[in-house]
Amino acid sequence: KLASGGPSWPTWGQGRAEAEASTAAGKLRVAAFLADGAGPTLEVDGLSGIVTGISFLDHMVDQLRAHAQLRVTLRTWLADRPFVPHANEAYDKGVDAELAGLVGTAIGGALLKIWAPEQNGCSKPKEALAKAVAAIKVGGTMPTRFCFSAPLDEALSEVTLDLPGADSQAPEADISLSPYGIYPAGGRQFIGSFRTSHTEIFFRSLALAFGCKMQLKKVRGDNAHHIVEATFKSFSRCLRRALDEYSGFRVAAEAMTPVRRRTACKERATKETSISVTLNLDPVSDSKSAAGISTGIATLDEMLAKFTASGVGIRATCKGDLWIDDHHSSEDVMITVGKVLAEALGDKGGINRMGFADAQSGNAKVRCVMDLSNRPSFCTDLGLEKCSEEMVDDLSVEMIAHCFESFVMNGLMTVHLLRITEEPLGTKDISAADLALAAAGALAGALRNCANYDPRLAGAAA
Repeated sequence: KLASGGPSWPTWGQGRAEAEASTAAGKLRVAAFLADGAGPTLEVDGLSGIVTGISFLDHMVDQLRAHAQLRVTLRTWLADRPFVPHANEAYDKGVDAELAGLVGTAIGGALLKIWAPEQNGCSKPKEALAKAVAAIKVGGTMPTRFCFSAPLDEALSEVTLDLPGADSQAPEADISLSPYGIYPAGGRQFIGSFRTSHTEIFFRSLALAFGCKMQLKKVRGDNAHHIVEATFKSFSRCLRRALDEYSGFRVAAEAMTPVRRRTACKERATKETSISVTLNLDPVSDSKSAAGISTGIATLDEMLAKFTASGVGIRATCKGDLWIDDHHSSEDVMITVGKVLAEALGDKGGINRMGFADAQSGNAKVRCVMDLSNRPSFCTDLGLEKCSEEMVDDLSVEMIAHCFESFVMNGLMTVHLLRITEEPLGTKDISAADLALAAAGALAGALRNCANYDPRLAGAAA
């Protein structure tokens, strides 16, 4: 729950668009009605909801509601008869390819009317429009390219979006998503009644109607459903990020004060270790001191200090069997930190939930993509196994990734760690120490972004 009396924020109005095509089964018509901000249920010709005629596509279009924070109504007719919910009539009638394109066209057209209000008389916040136009005209600092990565278990997609009017770009969609999974080896052809190849038809049609340029890239993924869903979520979040940037809305700056301070503490004792951890996601002090961290392993202390530097208060002490080695102490500390984080987050209502951050140490640069999802999964391509070191001072290299995994699994989150450094591993230019610290910094930054409250969610889960 969020405290009342917080700030207001700009909204972008609404847009409606239709697309139609003649098919052997009759005229196929799609109407999309999108609106920003809270408000009454939208209707198209007296109908509401998302009904494309392909149930999996309904689920994907709904990501615009959940992750772009748009109200969405989309309805489809074949031969003047509306498709019914929870059915796959477009596939049954053999018009699913045409449908995918029309749905993309209708949504892209509606987005264009939101983005360019002169298309339908909607009013964009005057300050935002003036700022955007001025920045573009004089080559100001307003970004014209936006990126977002949404993680789903083992799947990770990245979307880059250049919005209409950013330059003289020709609308296009550069798509690299196939194969859709590895079961079978060449990827899936269908998800339910949705042909996976129609993902590309949808996004190319949307880009053309919206007038934008986009890149859709699968970073990794073995599961077709997750690859496609991660792509729709990434696009939706990327769009929301762009709208917020141009309206001047900053989630971190506008976040309301939570009613309950998100703190938790835990003590954990085994025959190998005795640990105490306190975590505060909303520290009232601006101090970013790591004075309360003393695990007995200096390298682990330095990694945990990255969280305090990102505005997450941590106090952690450990007395462990370091006369044996570092394994029990480092593992048990990170298990406990993860459990305390999960407790502090509570039901996660009203938070961003998804986000990413980059961090650099020396020549090592790492990106962390995170979802506070309650579905723990950890993927990494840091390549620590290719480093020549056995130890980073007092922490063994083999424990670095294991520490991150212990934190992620017990924190109930989905995390992908990506090495985005150009230099090859196994050289003197990239050390295991720098990889560990860059990864810890990226993890801490992503957590701060994900845990921030978005007041527009009004305490609801994202």
